[in-house]
Amino acid sequence: MADPVIRNSTNLQGIIQSITQAGPAPSCIIREADPGDLAALVAIENQCFAIDRIARPGLRRFLAQEPTSAPQGNGIPHRLSRTLVVEQGADVCGYAIILLRRNSLIARIYSIAVIPEHRRMGLARTLLVGAESVAVESGRSRIRLEVREDNAAAMCLYSSVGYQPFAHIEQYYEDRTAAIRMEKPL
Repeated sequence: MADPVIRNSTNLQGIIQSITQAGPAPSCIIREADPGDLAALVAIENQCFAIDRIARPGLRRFLAQEPTSAPQGNGIPHRLSRTLVVEQGADVCGYAIILLRRNSLIARIYSIAVIPEHRRMGLARTLLVGAESVAVESGRSRIRLEVREDNAAAMCLYSSVGYQPFAHIEQYYEDRTAAIRMEKPL
């Protein structure tokens, strides 16, 4: 399979190298999301999540976020979040939203999703590597996420790429399912 193509990042080569080192990647494009991706992100939310969906206005806010005027120590303008999408052909088939709090060395994957017909093709792994690269690029030393305790496939994926569980949060989701909080050093 061909290496993924990445567009619209301040550190394209670093992200491409990270994904290439992660192993064979599907033929795909990973890029920063833009407001034109809103309908695709809403469709992905509706296909992937029965509850705890990010509503259209929330997704719109993530897509509309502009960098602040003050650059970080590495000269890159600070943003509180970044949204990546992965495309195969002409279709946006997954996304990752990464939160980047000011004055924190920890990034958080707020949401990651790949539509069902494109799962088990390495796209979620590609999005994870992209999210980790965004975190490193913005000066973070660790990345965290939460996963439903009944989502064994996701926990297996996260563990396979170095995420370690460190907390159990009761009744985290809307349906009162607990979450496992996981972290990876970068």
